Amino acid sequence: MIQLASSVNPVLISGAALGYAGSVAQSLFWDAVDQHWYVCQRNVTDSDQNRLLVSRLDADGTVLDTMLVLRAGHGANIGVERTGGKTWLWTDAMPNGGWATAIARIPYVPGGTADASDPEATAINTPRTGVYRVSATIDPTTRQLIYRGQIDNVASHLATGFVDRYDLDAAARGTFTRLASIPHVSDRTLQGYASLGDHLYTLYGNPGTDNMTVTCAEWSSGKVVQSQHITTFGSLSHREPEGVCVHQDGPGDASATLAFGVADGVSGARNYNIARFPHPGTHPWVPIPYDSALYEPNSSNYTPQFRVAGDQVHLHFSMSKVDGKPWNTGEVLFQLPERARPNRTQRLVGVVTGAAVSGDTMAVRFEVSSNGNVVVYDERALTGWIGGDHSFWRC
Repeated sequence: MIQLASSVNPVLISGAALGYAGSVAQSLFWDAVDQHWYVCQRNVTDSDQNRLLVSRLDADGTVLDTMLVLRAGHGANIGVERTGGKTWLWTDAMPNGGWATAIARIPYVPGGTADASDPEATAINTPRTGVYRVSATIDPTTRQLIYRGQIDNVASHLATGFVDRYDLDAAARGTFTRLASIPHVSDRTLQGYASLGDHLYTLYGNPGTDNMTVTCAEWSSGKVVQSQHITTFGSLSHREPEGVCVHQDGPGDASATLAFGVADGVSGARNYNIARFPHPGTHPWVPIPYDSALYEPNSSNYTPQFRVAGDQVHLHFSMSKVDGKPWNTGEVLFQLPERARPNRTQRLVGVVTGAAVSGDTMAVRFEVSSNGNVVVYDERALTGWIGGDHSFWRC
């Protein structure tokens, strides 16, 4: 079980444009294999629930491509399955019109279009019959399909519902043997859910309010063991919680956590913001891009890189200038990806080669700005290598 927190850092994506600016996002999923986000939103037509647009974004929030899914309900949740090198979407479907009563498994095709409610185009799955407003997602840590529905066709805060889990591979073959089920009854507006191991996490809230909440329940008993009011993105004007999913640094990451999305922006110019709860452990080092025409690391062990450890970001590098000229104060060495940036400017102390500062201190000052720039500040016109070993800041 991860520990929920009120104010969550780091922010992974801020103010990202999606494939369609006319509607808010509804749900999200993080693909740890390719390090991509999949974000689902209504692509509004005359019939409000008629079609969805799924945008695929890179880790920093740039749209790579989109796919249109017809007759796919509200998009209350989405799952991304990776099997045999292929990418499949699990989304809701409405073969009988209205809100979704089934779920569909659709191959993701960049720029493509699919009909989620056409049995000849994709499999229409109904783990339960006589249910309403269904949706699905995936727990990548257990490879299970998570399926939610209601026994009455009313808004979520008035409904009597349930959340089930099934083996994903069996479900992909059309075989549904229920592994566990939790009743879901709440007086709050449901905005997404995600399963992580032995626990189910549920996101609630309304646009333009301060009632965003995440709860955690045990799969074994259905008991709610955490309920946390979330203040992250509190300055946004629209601020509608939309979607929660498992976040891993890579496939098989044993210390996974949760990411959640918040929609913002005026009508016609909607955008999306994503943050995550702190990872419970230390994660692998991640390379940081730099300009190899200007800088070169001392060795492969000193290539710029960062890692996340709990609520800290660690930075490690040692580089020289390719042309051998002195370092300029204010010179930007490289830029960190958004998920590793501090929420305010941080000052760090690094080291410099002794030959460059004979008779003077071997310390050099760096600053890490909130936009991720790592900048050297030293007016001694240093030459040779400079670096930061085990430098860190809190997310």
